Amino acid sequence: MRILHRKRIPLPARIKLALIFANLNLGNAIVLFFERLLFRKVPDPRHILIFRTGSLGDNVCAIPSIAAIRKRYPDARLDILVNSGASNLVSLEQLLHKDYYDEIINYLSVSRKEIVRLLRERKYDLVIQLPQTGSGISRLLRDLFFFRLISKGGFGWRISSVPFFRRTQEKYVQFDNETKRLGLLMQEYGIPVDLDNYQMNFTEEDNRIVDRVCRSFTQNNRQTLAFVVGAKRPQNRWPAMYFEEVINEFRENYNILLVGGSDDTVITNRLQKGENIFDFCGKLTPVQSALLLKKCILVLSNDTGPMHLAYAVGTPLVAIFSSRDFPGKWFPPDNSQSRVYRSSDVHCSLCLSETCADNICMQLIKPSMIINQMKAMLKT
Repeated sequence: MRILHRKRIPLPARIKLALIFANLNLGNAIVLFFERLLFRKVPDPRHILIFRTGSLGDNVCAIPSIAAIRKRYPDARLDILVNSGASNLVSLEQLLHKDYYDEIINYLSVSRKEIVRLLRERKYDLVIQLPQTGSGISRLLRDLFFFRLISKGGFGWRISSVPFFRRTQEKYVQFDNETKRLGLLMQEYGIPVDLDNYQMNFTEEDNRIVDRVCRSFTQNNRQTLAFVVGAKRPQNRWPAMYFEEVINEFRENYNILLVGGSDDTVITNRLQKGENIFDFCGKLTPVQSALLLKKCILVLSNDTGPMHLAYAVGTPLVAIFSSRDFPGKWFPPDNSQSRVYRSSDVHCSLCLSETCADNICMQLIKPSMIINQMKAMLKT
């Protein structure tokens, strides 16, 4: 989180920015005070617990930091505490290569008393938190005191966002994407992170399944494009008719793959189907979808889990974002393989809402803009 265009900021915005960063610095000073008060340094931990919450995108973004922690402590037992559920296909248990942890502990639907008992039995000598980007001071202090019941060593608690003066932040503040934010946090504690090191759990069975489904479209010798038309939040969905317009532009010369979860079939069933269009929504696990995306030359995606899978496997990406959240936080890596579209001149931007009446910010991103960008990327 850093300020852009310092020389061109008007005085009222400068005052707001000063208050934003003062609040951020004060909050982190309080958090760090309690971290150092409650926890001691552990130079050679033997049993480590990593705490990371969230779903598919959150977990993908955490993988490079988890891999770096494993590299930093190669001989330690490494467990990960998550809340996505043991049977959930978006859990780290499904996504992360088995070499990078010893056990995933899911506390979904487990009482606090029971999880404390379980964790204390493990006798961890170090807890590392990979905090969510929106974690406030009250939540972090709660976690600090909770994990002091579990271990005498710990680090990683940090505030990274401020909820007020959001429009000023949108205009003048640059946010690191989630993978980089976590990587910079680990670096503060002497753990260098390779931000491109996404160690995914690709099994031989996953490869066999994906190779088999690919036979349905590789025989025509066309190159392949993937479209991720759904999203968990309705306000993150680009209009289906826009996707259809882009698909129709490329379907004559490319194979078109529709990728996503079973809930996305409500959208894909409304799209015009035909030759060279293949719908895999709900037919593959997230890891298998990642392998499928790896075989594509370009992906067009909403802001949703498979978008993170696309850049994790190195496939060039055009990502479409709503304006509900701060720009940058969930963007793909800032490299030549990714292009991001987000409308910033919307009166209701940064609403942080879970509902939306018309998705005007998404409607402002026109199909012609995306088509021209995709054509330019396909030529390079």
